[in-house]
Amino acid sequence: MKILILTGGDFDPVFASSYIKTWKPDKVIAADRGLLRADQLGIQPDAILGDFDSCSRDVMDRFATEDKLLVPCEKDDTDTGLAMQKAVFMGADEVLVIGASGTRLDHVLGNIGQLVYAFRNGVKAQMADGHNRITVLEHNHKIEKEQQFGQYISLIPLYEAKGVTLSGFKYPLNEDTLVFHESWGISNELVEKCGEIRFRSGTLLMIESRD
Repeated sequence: MKILILTGGDFDPVFASSYIKTWKPDKVIAADRGLLRADQLGIQPDAILGDFDSCSRDVMDRFATEDKLLVPCEKDDTDTGLAMQKAVFMGADEVLVIGASGTRLDHVLGNIGQLVYAFRNGVKAQMADGHNRITVLEHNHKIEKEQQFGQYISLIPLYEAKGVTLSGFKYPLNEDTLVFHESWGISNELVEKCGEIRFRSGTLLMIESRD
């Protein structure tokens, strides 16, 4: 099952509408201000959760659903974190998060952490905006040029990835170690129809970017 999470960060309605239409979610969760995004997109969420400190009462009242969870402003998890837990509980196989980037870098990093949480619970998750798509890799991966999101592909380890080998890329690697405080994995490009990422251990963020 594919679950879309709408949350309250940066939002481009044209991009979001197009990407969501192509991705074709089965269920939708609106997290706090993500309810406004659902309203803008004309989407009826299947579940709503958050403290709704940034969402007006009239918007909330327009979205009648039995699956509505109000949480306090002071809590141990972010609204996006609670939404990801909800998606895992609902049995998601894949999750797309829209509205996960923005000016609050702490929230952006926290949202990236939720991708790792999802992956380690058997769920393939991504966050996307008009310029970037971020996914988590913990095993070998192939990426098709026709399916890539943007021209640039960056691999950022959390915290260390060993035995990294890249084939089909402009800047290949051969059994190298990537560490967080070095920038070897930034702004690579595919030069073949298919690129292969192999590594023995570690966790990688794969960021596909376009200007």
